[in-house]
Amino acid sequence: MEAKQANAKNNNKISYFVTLGIMGAAIFLVVTSAVKNDILRDKFAFSNTFVDVVCLIFLILLFGFSFSRTGDTKKTMQAFKVFLTLVFASIFFSALGNTVYGLPDKLAQIKTFATFSYIFSGTFYAAIWGYQKQFLKKTEKIGIVTVLLNTAALICIMCVIVNIFLPINFIITEQGVFAEGFTDYPSFIMNCFCITVICIATISSDMTLKKKLSFASFLPVPAFVAIMNLLHGILMWELVLPAVTSVGMVLPLYIIFFNIHIELENEIIKREEEQMRLRFAAMISQIQPHFVYNSLSVIAALCEDDPKLAGEAAITFSDYLRENIDFAGKSKPVSFAVELKHIKTYIWLEQLRFPNKLHIKYDIGCTDFSVPALSVQPLVENAVKHGICKTKAGGTIKLSTFEDTDSYIVTVSDDGAGFDVSQALNDGKQHVGIENARFRIKEMFGGNLYTESKPGEGTTVTIKLPKGHGKHENNYSRG
Repeated sequence: MEAKQANAKNNNKISYFVTLGIMGAAIFLVVTSAVKNDILRDKFAFSNTFVDVVCLIFLILLFGFSFSRTGDTKKTMQAFKVFLTLVFASIFFSALGNTVYGLPDKLAQIKTFATFSYIFSGTFYAAIWGYQKQFLKKTEKIGIVTVLLNTAALICIMCVIVNIFLPINFIITEQGVFAEGFTDYPSFIMNCFCITVICIATISSDMTLKKKLSFASFLPVPAFVAIMNLLHGILMWELVLPAVTSVGMVLPLYIIFFNIHIELENEIIKREEEQMRLRFAAMISQIQPHFVYNSLSVIAALCEDDPKLAGEAAITFSDYLRENIDFAGKSKPVSFAVELKHIKTYIWLEQLRFPNKLHIKYDIGCTDFSVPALSVQPLVENAVKHGICKTKAGGTIKLSTFEDTDSYIVTVSDDGAGFDVSQALNDGKQHVGIENARFRIKEMFGGNLYTESKPGEGTTVTIKLPKGHGKHENNYSRG
């Protein structure tokens, strides 16, 4: 495990320095082009290039911050890095275009740089949504928004490609400048559409107000630029728009990053604290005094009637307590085979107390999967304590496992006393064992735990674990 963590850190460092080197080379290329083409020849070209270079430097710093955040935030951070890359690429080509802007002999370069800048700009909304949806639950609405924005991005890119042959986004004149009076209707329409879709999706989401405002901070600048592009033929502001756009995109990225990821990391810390609390609560709940006393009483009675069995019971009981403590401290899943071994130890001890009352059936269809440690055993214990032991005649517990195409399923059923599920949910009592299992199954696997019960008929608890989640520790042993 330590070796894997060390490799991950080394890979992260290598990725950071490679990224830093590529971005540094890009900035060096812009500066070199600016010097070579005498950027001081035009104050607007100089201002735009200077602002773009500063923004690129700030993006490098933000990349550095993003590489320092790993662990549980890795998936969301990868989406953020993709978005950062697209913004960097757009500003980079815009900066290169500014260094040669207004030079007739650089006409081909100006068209090329403007085309690439437009292409990367056209993916902004899809990219910011790809990052934003990491904080939202997967629903049909989220899927529809994703399809709409990805389609809009594709249309924007196709328009820019068409613009190479038939001007619909922009025209570069023979003087090396954008043609006056030419309105970019496709970009304006797509900007308005995407901004509307994201605003509706953000406002109607279940994110916190802080997250909503952070994401919303990115939208005013594209909206402003879209309006200015529509009216530039009248206002003649096209020369200052690149600088305004660059600054207006970089600053919100800092707001988004620090607001959202600080909040996200605080949520992770709280979740880890809750997991720790539940693990220790589970440990305490699994070593209930009555079970200890009853087991010791059985062992004491066996010392007179069957000393050999008493010795075996004492060793088994000791192993059970040690396994419980070891399991409670595990933060990673274990193989079901290990959990099953622990369950059989518990059942064996309980059957010493109720030799004619407690029966167990195992229908184990598969064991090659993982479960959170101490997630199935508490369910078996509940079946004994609240199901079988509450009936005079006793009963049978059945533990089954099987798999389907997408999931592993574990069921613990008994034909004991049963209960009213709706009443149990509102009885005000803390059901630590089952809530602990439910929480960790959800957090570790994205799985679910279901309970079905009827008074007088028994109870069935079902665990459904999606395949492809969780890594178990197979090196567990008693010794």
